Amino acid sequence: MDAVGLGLGSVSLLFQVFAGCIKGYQLLSEAQGLKKDYQFFRIRFKTEQYRLLDWATIGRLTETDETLVINTASKPLLLDVLDQQHRLMLRFGRLDDRLRPLTNPLLSEHHESDHSKGNLLADIDSVQNRFPDANVLLNKSLEFIHSTSKFPTKLRWAISDKAKIEEILAKLTALNDYLDQLLNNQQLQSLGNQQTRTNYQIMQLNNKVDHLCELVQAGLFTLPPTTIFQFGMAGSHAYQDEPGPRREAGLASLAQFKALMSAIDNASLTEDFKSKLGLAKATGERQPLRVLSREIEVLGKILPLSTARVSAWYKPSDASWRKVWIEWKSTHPDFAQKTDELNHHRTLSRFEALVELLRQDNATKQFQTMRCLGYYVEEQSAGKPRYGFVFENPEGIDPGLKPTSLMDLMETRMPSLSARVKLMRALAECLEKLHAVNWLHKGLRSQSVIFFQEYSGEVDLAKPYLSGFDYSRPESAEYMSESPPAVAAEDLYRHPAVQGGPREDSYGFGFKKQHDIYSLGVLLLEIVYWKPIYAILGFDSAQVVRPREIAGVKTKLLKGGHEAYVRSYMGDTVADIVMACLNGPAAFGVMENMGGGDPESASALRLQEGLFEVIVKKLQGVSI
Repeated sequence: MDAVGLGLGSVSLLFQVFAGCIKGYQLLSEAQGLKKDYQFFRIRFKTEQYRLLDWATIGRLTETDETLVINTASKPLLLDVLDQQHRLMLRFGRLDDRLRPLTNPLLSEHHESDHSKGNLLADIDSVQNRFPDANVLLNKSLEFIHSTSKFPTKLRWAISDKAKIEEILAKLTALNDYLDQLLNNQQLQSLGNQQTRTNYQIMQLNNKVDHLCELVQAGLFTLPPTTIFQFGMAGSHAYQDEPGPRREAGLASLAQFKALMSAIDNASLTEDFKSKLGLAKATGERQPLRVLSREIEVLGKILPLSTARVSAWYKPSDASWRKVWIEWKSTHPDFAQKTDELNHHRTLSRFEALVELLRQDNATKQFQTMRCLGYYVEEQSAGKPRYGFVFENPEGIDPGLKPTSLMDLMETRMPSLSARVKLMRALAECLEKLHAVNWLHKGLRSQSVIFFQEYSGEVDLAKPYLSGFDYSRPESAEYMSESPPAVAAEDLYRHPAVQGGPREDSYGFGFKKQHDIYSLGVLLLEIVYWKPIYAILGFDSAQVVRPREIAGVKTKLLKGGHEAYVRSYMGDTVADIVMACLNGPAAFGVMENMGGGDPESASALRLQEGLFEVIVKKLQGVSI
């Protein structure tokens, strides 16, 4: 076994080989000289590196073998698998397994005097800048390798042979797959959680559309099946790489959604761009964004100012009638006059953008939303158009079943403590994922959390769906920054800085991630009491709340004895979580004026990490 760095003090051989693998991935992901169309291969090498880092974190691999939590009987096999990765990469891409003679290497050492030639692209952006650099194992491994001086500083692709690069990646991926098999079921679950957090961090560091497209390409392309031979083990045998869902696919889905938002924000959602994101076929088969009056028949009547949901029949041009439901946009009496063409055009533009997002299958699966079929504009006699999203029920739910909101459920008997904790956890995880792609909801309240009865007639609180996206937007969007109307009952859920509708301006004042987190805190408090926030604050109904009574709500929630109540009935952990949401960015280790304002800043990454550490992780650890 040609492991690196033998005789280097107390550092275990296992860590030495592991560090060599990490350095190998670093060299391959930073190697220049690939054709422009092949740049996504560098991202794939990088994601495999972080996959190995996540695995080592769960396995507690350190400089000594004492901390390792993997079965000691598997240690020789573990060392062998890592050594195969190390040899494959550090022999500069020679595919020299037992069935193949030596070939010319794909890579060579890169010297500063080397220049790009022909159609080769010199990528001046470091791939590492688009991945978390605070990883302890990454830094320890690179520092160790640097101290040994056994590796080249940089590599350069000598040839851009797509098939051979795919073969190397397939082998490395299969080896990482095999490492996963050495973990027990509990460790595999922890690995899944760790990889999810890594994906979210990567999303915070990738904001350019081209970079997001590379993440999508890297995750969606299919590697060829490969057979990996084990060399160092008695009775060497082969194991086959079986295709299946991978971590990269989840990362690609997040990147796909974030890139789609960016394109809508910049009005660049072309068919070519959809094709790059793997969306061209799906979107091409869909109906127009706007649902025409002849295609919809609304059932029942609602008050003009209500945000209620109503059932309807829907018949697209190429299908039969089917049951849907409409969620009306929240409005106030002076909003969106028909004669106000600018307001009307802006609202329609926002609805088209939001429908384009909410009709994507990725959105419905990843963000616990319903699939949106389009938007509907109802012209009223008073001359004020009313806007609504047309939704269909999730797969497996009776299409004629109308959703039930969390507000409605609070009128029923209080569920068990364990059921309410599951609901808290599901809402926190959903918000964490929305914020991972820099998506602001802007309307979190108990009316925008909905449920569907199962065939047993029961409602599973662990399966909430989010609605109320009528004012939501990408964090970077300006033209979509329409302010919600000043409705006092809804302001009960809003941070004081955005009550009455925030103003977006060049200084960044307006809705930010911490304001969504504050609304989550209000929701969690409602779930604790199993009462709507107006009742918790002593109002008889939401309709009697006056704007002048809204300003002091945050102070009442923080200092009105509610913390003591939560500690008594739900415990210290849940109380700390609720108070952290209400207190704001400082509770997450982020300065108030930095809390998610600039999605490219380090503060955005810290807030994302804090949301997990302070809220999601603690809720996941609550056991009843």
